Amino acid sequence: MKRSLTIISLLLFICLGAMAGDKMPKYDITGAGSGTEGTVLVKVYVYARSVKDEDLKRAAVHGIIFRGCSGNASGARQPAMASPTAETDNAAFFEEFFAKDGQCLSYASVVGGSYDRVKTQKGYKCGAILQVDKTALRKDLEKAGVVRSLSSGF
Repeated sequence: MKRSLTIISLLLFICLGAMAGDKMPKYDITGAGSGTEGTVLVKVYVYARSVKDEDLKRAAVHGIIFRGCSGNASGARQPAMASPTAETDNAAFFEEFFAKDGQCLSYASVVGGSYDRVKTQKGYKCGAILQVDKTALRKDLEKAGVVRSLSSGF
């Protein structure tokens, strides 16, 4: 009886751990300058002991869509693409979009040699500078009906 209970508990923890891998990690995002035409550079820190490039990419794209970022070299703030309620209104779309191997990974790339790891009071924050293709991201989100077109307000 104890053995079967132990096995069931172990399977439950494995399943819960696998589901937690798709959750958006806790992160900070700031501007790191402007990239080539249609892209933006951002500095992203994800709070975890070890961070994969996929975690950084997901956080960078999520930040560009829902938070925007401040601190660009020009001092200007990059506004968020989507409304604050867009993530809950389009939950099914964004769950798939930000999944472990989701489409969001194709819009960001890590700038080589920009990795950083800082010890904090609660653990570690790992970061890097990423280049996000903002033009392609906006175009695809408009096509999916998640973000309003810039020309729709005129």
